Amino acid sequence: MFNYFEQIAKIIYREWKTANRFTGQGHPSEENLACFLEDKLPEKDKDMMRKHLLSCGVCAECLSIQLKIQPHLSLDVPAPLLGKVKKLVGQEAGENLLEIFLKLKEKALEIIQTTGYVLLGQELVSDPVLRSRKKNEFEEEVSILKDLRQIRVLAKIQNKSTKSFNLTITVKDKQSQKNDKNLRVTLIRDGIELESYITDSAQSSFFENITPGNYMVEVSRQGQREAVIDLKVKV
Repeated sequence: MFNYFEQIAKIIYREWKTANRFTGQGHPSEENLACFLEDKLPEKDKDMMRKHLLSCGVCAECLSIQLKIQPHLSLDVPAPLLGKVKKLVGQEAGENLLEIFLKLKEKALEIIQTTGYVLLGQELVSDPVLRSRKKNEFEEEVSILKDLRQIRVLAKIQNKSTKSFNLTITVKDKQSQKNDKNLRVTLIRDGIELESYITDSAQSSFFENITPGNYMVEVSRQGQREAVIDLKVKV
């Protein structure tokens, strides 16, 4: 039944098109088509153009091609709005992200940059304060801590040599300060999962003999990401 009505509609349109065939002098110029596309023609000329396009498949196709390739409008986003969006994105990303950038030396670790707090004995020190004290090298190991949403993550990096290091991740509940259970801690490189541990089977997750490079440590609970450690280590 639908095909039957479609055929009738095609016949009616074909008859109407024949009766209203464009009688002007040839086809409109490309300039006039462009002006019509940008709504810059006088009203009288626009009416004539509409009639022509309805009855001329060639010009209609030409116009449709121009519509497809017409560049999108490039509008400047108001600076206050852009700043607000960037701030919101930054806050959202910072809620569950710990960044650590280290350099392996023969018998020391150098902190290039971190968004966490470095553990100096019983004192937690931020990266800027660390630099103001002119201390960014640590013998053999360094511990970096950060509160991420509902959990507290402690990352301990041990320098085994200039060729490898060990990584220990301890996760605690931020409120109770007890080891958080039922969390999965996964070491990832280049999108490939290297090792994974469940925190209820051990107090800490231990990754051994890791070569320098860029890594991501993901802490998740029942498939939901709780924290991410972006770890970059170079020699």
